[in-house]
Order: sequence, then C-alpha cells, then structure tokens
Amino acid sequence: MVASFIQFVASLGRRTLAICEAFGRATLMLVGAIFSKPQPSKSFPLLIKQLYSVGVQSLAIIVVSGLFIGMVLSLQGYVV
Repeated sequence: MVASFIQFVASLGRRTLAICEAFGRATLMLVGAIFSKPQPSKSFPLLIKQLYSVGVQSLAIIVVSGLFIGMVLSLQGYVV
C-alpha cells in the first residue's frame, strides 16, 4: 500500500519535472529567437544571382501559363 503510493508520487513528480523541463526549453528557445541578432549575409552577390534565376528566368513559364489560363477563362465565358 505504502509502496504503491510512493510509486504514484514518484511518477507524478517525474511527469511534473518533464513538463517543467519542456516549458523551460520552450522559454529558452523563445528568448533566443526574440533577442538574437540576425547574421548579416556575407554572400550578397549570390543572393542577387539566385533572385535573378528564380524571378527573371521563370518569366516565360509565367507568361505561358497566364496565356493558357486566359484562354480557358475566355472560352468558359463565351460558352456560358
């Protein structure tokens, strides 16, 4: 009887400590995210090159898909 009560209290204590540990880790992560300074980018030319690659070189795909979407919308509007 006493041993089972002691096990219950020990189990309850373990769970409470685990919850406190998780809350502490979450708090440390939040404080680190709020108060950390962002690192300046050392590769600014690479960023510009990647932005050009993603934005300008995909312009043809955007134009073609826009044309097809426009054709479908005009066809649907004409038929209705």
